[in-house]
Amino acid sequence: MWYQFFLEQAHFAINLFAALVLFAAFWLYFDAWTGKRDTVGITRSLGFLFLSLSFLLYATHVETTIVASSFLNSGLNLVLLPIVRTAGYLLVIISLFLEPIQPKPKHTRAEALVVPPAVLALSGIGMTPFPILAAFTGWLYLRRSTVGLEYHLRPVAISFFLLSLAEILGIGVLFQKTVNIDFYNIVAPLGPIWIIEHIFILASFWVMRSWVFTYLFKRLETQLFMIFTIVIVVIYLATTVTFTALLAKNIQDEVLRELETNVQVLQFGLTSRQEETLSTAQVLAQNPQLITALEAKSRAGLGDLVQGYLLSKKQNTLVVVGDTGQVMARGEDRERVGDSLSEDPLVKRALLGESVSSVVTRQGVVAPELSVASATPVKSGATIVGAVLAGTTIDSAFVDGLKRSTGLEGSLYADNQLSATTLTTADGSTRPVGIKEEHRDIKTKVLQKGEPFSGGVSFLGRPYFGAYLPIKDLDRNPVGMLFVGKPQFHVLQTAGKSIELTFIIASVLLVFSIVPAYLVAKYLTNQIG
Repeated sequence: MWYQFFLEQAHFAINLFAALVLFAAFWLYFDAWTGKRDTVGITRSLGFLFLSLSFLLYATHVETTIVASSFLNSGLNLVLLPIVRTAGYLLVIISLFLEPIQPKPKHTRAEALVVPPAVLALSGIGMTPFPILAAFTGWLYLRRSTVGLEYHLRPVAISFFLLSLAEILGIGVLFQKTVNIDFYNIVAPLGPIWIIEHIFILASFWVMRSWVFTYLFKRLETQLFMIFTIVIVVIYLATTVTFTALLAKNIQDEVLRELETNVQVLQFGLTSRQEETLSTAQVLAQNPQLITALEAKSRAGLGDLVQGYLLSKKQNTLVVVGDTGQVMARGEDRERVGDSLSEDPLVKRALLGESVSSVVTRQGVVAPELSVASATPVKSGATIVGAVLAGTTIDSAFVDGLKRSTGLEGSLYADNQLSATTLTTADGSTRPVGIKEEHRDIKTKVLQKGEPFSGGVSFLGRPYFGAYLPIKDLDRNPVGMLFVGKPQFHVLQTAGKSIELTFIIASVLLVFSIVPAYLVAKYLTNQIG
């Protein structure tokens, strides 16, 4: 979760930085306009102001929010954000057309500069105007710095060209409804394309920053105003990041506590199955017909009785052994008798007079299988004449049934190998049984020490919060694990609304703080003057 959280905070910080730089450019042009009072100056300053507001709006967008009623997901914002940014680009472009280029003393070949091929190529893209407008703005600034004398505008041109690349990458959001999993992972929120887009945004406004602040810091009043503004931005940013980090940490702790409770519910289901299996064995062991047939060593009679009883119970195996451990009847395969189970730990305990139940493992076709097995003695008076062994396989049907009754997504491991699970791979149908849990801390704490574990884990290459409990055999040795997990991305989605609201409030307060920052700067300047 902390990876996604860091990217969300980086998104907020980068776009806030972009908004600050664009606001500084607005202030630079606005300050120049106060002396000239011309149409070009006010048009360009308003253009940069609108661009600044658009990046401030985008900064408050939380990629992982799942709240449909959120402002950032509402129809109003879907219309407002494109309108504000498009208006900003258009106003800057119009102002560049209105202002004549300062001619060089001598004409050079630079006057033949034409629209770059990249801009012409972009003009054929109809999905969004942002890349076209950004690239065209960059070209106009580049033209003024090559054809004309305004060499100082070249960093601005480079900045807008970098921004156009970021805008192109931003088009990836249009493909997020694809059914191709591999392609979605590339264009998904917080994915590779998203990260590269934000790198270009940061690079773009880092270049513009070096240009705009060089001029802004030439006047004391402007210096004070921008210093106050930057300090306020840093304070709001630090406060927002700290608050949202504490929020995410609290949500993480709450999720882990919930998972620790849920995995105990899964353990309760397994324990209930053990008790059910033991009860099945005990009821059969007390059947007078079984005792009589066992004393008479009537395999045919035992076979009919055990097979009929097995069909009436939800058990996978039902075995009756004599007082020496020799198999007298098998309900699931009545022809396979005569072998000895005298070395089986459960049978040994049952022939000594104990009723016991345990979880056992055996090798399956794809992965090891977990089974619940119970054994109880068969007594004729005070004499033990045999034992009944009942067992049931703990497979995906078991965890599916638990999910239907409790809603929990659960998994069972035989040793460190997945044996049964409700979770599926990306195709939504394949269960990844057979995969191994190789996390060192989990193997050490759960499988070696027999202790519970909870924390961040990786399942199928995706980050999860998970809780593990050991599955122990008759001798209290760990033979497997119970697992309940929740994707970390979904946990961050739970915090999405609160984080988004925090971003919005911080941005609104930041806008309102600009006026007192300017008034204080003006007051101090007048006092010094």
